[in-house]
Amino acid sequence: MNLKKQWLDWHNKLGWYALAGILVWAVSGISHPMMAWFGPKAASFFPPSVSVSANQLNGLPQLLAEPSHVRDAKVVKVVPSASGPLLQVTRSEIAPRDYYRLSDGSAVAEGDQQQARWLAGYYSGRSEDQIQTIRLQTSFDNAYPSVNRLLPVYRVEYAGDDGLTLFVHTETAALASITDSRKATMQGIFRQLHTFAWLDGLEYGRLILIGLLMLTLFAFAATGLALVIALRPANGKQRKIKDGKRRYHRLLGYVLWLPLLGWSASGFYHLLQSSLVEPAQGLRLGQTAEIQNLSADFRWMDTLAGRAINSLSLISGPDGAPLYRAGFAPDKSSAPGSRDQRFDGRPSEAGALFVDARSGAVLDSFGDREQAQLLTMRHTGIAESEIANLQLVTRYGPGYDFRNKRLPVWQIDVADDSKRMLFVDPVTGVLVDQSRRVDRAERLSFSLLHKWSHLTPLTGRQVRDGMIVFTLLLILASSVIGGIMLAGRRKKRARKSSPASAGPIPAPATQ
Repeated sequence: MNLKKQWLDWHNKLGWYALAGILVWAVSGISHPMMAWFGPKAASFFPPSVSVSANQLNGLPQLLAEPSHVRDAKVVKVVPSASGPLLQVTRSEIAPRDYYRLSDGSAVAEGDQQQARWLAGYYSGRSEDQIQTIRLQTSFDNAYPSVNRLLPVYRVEYAGDDGLTLFVHTETAALASITDSRKATMQGIFRQLHTFAWLDGLEYGRLILIGLLMLTLFAFAATGLALVIALRPANGKQRKIKDGKRRYHRLLGYVLWLPLLGWSASGFYHLLQSSLVEPAQGLRLGQTAEIQNLSADFRWMDTLAGRAINSLSLISGPDGAPLYRAGFAPDKSSAPGSRDQRFDGRPSEAGALFVDARSGAVLDSFGDREQAQLLTMRHTGIAESEIANLQLVTRYGPGYDFRNKRLPVWQIDVADDSKRMLFVDPVTGVLVDQSRRVDRAERLSFSLLHKWSHLTPLTGRQVRDGMIVFTLLLILASSVIGGIMLAGRRKKRARKSSPASAGPIPAPATQ
């Protein structure tokens, strides 16, 4: 019985601190799915595709032979644009990209900004003359936090009362983020109250404050669970609790102890990982082949049997040899049917063909698998024997999520001490993302216990988010009831300890 009393005492002592933490995190947690529910919707969810023909590519070797076009190039590829296919050249991870017309090789003035304007219109469904401001953004901020991953992006703001703002990544032609004034308000609430962004300049202060609150919530949930188990009647008959508040508080405790333990434990783990563990370097540009003496023979396109090409890039093959990589357009039946499918992803192509750019010969024995292996060795410096496994990734998941905005990619498992997992894009040679065993353990914890991602295949994303919000509302209700009970208990103790509770004060004795 003494043990039960200790659990109850600790549960009550932690009550006010836990109530404060729950009010802050539950309210801000509810704002997160609300951003997806009530935020702006894109007119298109997947990047535009390009279709190129042999006639359009006839001038490509001459265009690439111009030294000024390919000097310091990291990524060279043909991309769609408002005026048709263009050659896009990426020279830096933060500088604007350059564009050249395939027809005559002329440079497009302010081509990257023009591309951003076109992409913004494609994703927003609004005309270009409605754009109010546009600027290149090379760092993360409150409106575009680091969770989005892609940089640099163009911030495109539209005129109007809704404050519609798009962030577009021109290298991948991806919509990195979309927001408006309503979503920005909810995102501000989430960042300030859920992640304590107001303490970003004091990382250890943020770590200590959030850590203490998380541990308080965990201990509060654990003592509540202990009470639920310990207060069960020995004879199997449930004792009738006359006080409605206590009865509902206990009933909710049976349901809510597991979510509260899961959220507090995974949140604390996530906090420690993000604050104390140095992240693995993610996005990294590759290297371009030595571009000279390229063949103008594109007769290999006549052998494609009518298959449409929707991507063409110049990459560095074995021994640095220049290769054309032609990606085949996916089947039209793979088009998305709902907004939620953007979280699952859709491959931008269905297979590829590699061609020797100097001879025009098709490489039958070299494909994406071999290219992915080659890219891994270049980016990491490891030997081929250290590669444990390679596999094609065509859908987003816990290990490689939709924030990367690239599909398909190749996953390479490295047999080293940290068990690294790399994701490379064979279209451009870019190292898109990488993780270690310690990173994947935390991601799995956060995915299962914090985001309930394991329910998505069974319920769908909308229903899962609804379940999370409903559970948070129940926790809020239970916490408010608990707070009322604590306040009532405090008043009762105050009355007992007051002088009036000891009876009337005796009159002074008369002489």
